[in-house]
Amino acid sequence: MNKKGILLIIVTILILSGCTNTENKKLVYTGFVEAEEINIPSEIGGVIKRVLVKEGQNIEKGTTIAEIDTTSLEIQLKQLKAQLKSAKAQLEELKEGTRSEEIDLARTNLENAKVVLDGAKKNYEYRLERLEKIEKMYKENGASEQQVKDAKALVDEAYTKMKSAEKNYYSAKSRLDLLLKGPRGQKIKAAEGKVEGIIAQIELLEYQISKGKIKSPINGTVENINFNKGELIPKGGNIASVIDLDNLWVKVYIPEKYLHRVSLGDELNLYSNHLKDEEIKGKIIYISNEAEFTPKNVESKENKEEMVFEVKVEINDKKRVLKPGMLVDVRLDGGK
Repeated sequence: MNKKGILLIIVTILILSGCTNTENKKLVYTGFVEAEEINIPSEIGGVIKRVLVKEGQNIEKGTTIAEIDTTSLEIQLKQLKAQLKSAKAQLEELKEGTRSEEIDLARTNLENAKVVLDGAKKNYEYRLERLEKIEKMYKENGASEQQVKDAKALVDEAYTKMKSAEKNYYSAKSRLDLLLKGPRGQKIKAAEGKVEGIIAQIELLEYQISKGKIKSPINGTVENINFNKGELIPKGGNIASVIDLDNLWVKVYIPEKYLHRVSLGDELNLYSNHLKDEEIKGKIIYISNEAEFTPKNVESKENKEEMVFEVKVEINDKKRVLKPGMLVDVRLDGGK
């Protein structure tokens, strides 16, 4: 073999060797740790009674961040409970004058009749559906003529029971209406409405008082406290913001020529100066479908004209070592 032939073989081997090394080398990309910042609003307005956390403090889901003074709401609640007691007494007095035992019995009978009627209607609807299915099966030779007849008989029986239940229901309703149309019937209805209205107001106030304690909906770190003790916070005002440390990620930008080396769900190794020799696992949860120029914050003279794809890597940091803003290296080990 002449020298030119030998030289050609050597060059070819070097080229192939270079391609293999490029394909299998470890690629490292750097990005900033990111996390979702959640604003925590107050569902009621009022004066801040006290703030129970500090900025930078790690908190658990359900931790009380601040308390709002609910004294005025509690006074209103006491007044309403007194009104409810009085309204119930007036209602009982009216019922006693209109044969209360009969009215209560009539109400119970009506409620029972309603339960029976609802059950009869559901049974009738079920029997109709069964008949339709069996008739369809019969057309497809999947059921016998006798099965169709039996299904129709069950429909007729269910219909009869439903009509009987309707009759009983309207009879019970008429009985109750007749009793309530007595001399004090309208007054009883008005008194019942008053009691129900007061109960609704009490439930609303109790709910508002419970919201006087503003709690964190997530585990995380308090980023900002926006109100201090003694300040007035409006309804919907954000008392604080909390960073969700259970949901960290890092975005890196992979050149188009290496995009084939990543796929959704791939597990990767992450490194940081803050971890020393320890590695943290990550998983690819997003790959952009569109290429873009290298972002300003990660570009260099060599790659600023390079087309890249954004890749989002979920960070599995159970020890909470990493914090938003820290730099981490994402390593791609070898090719596919």
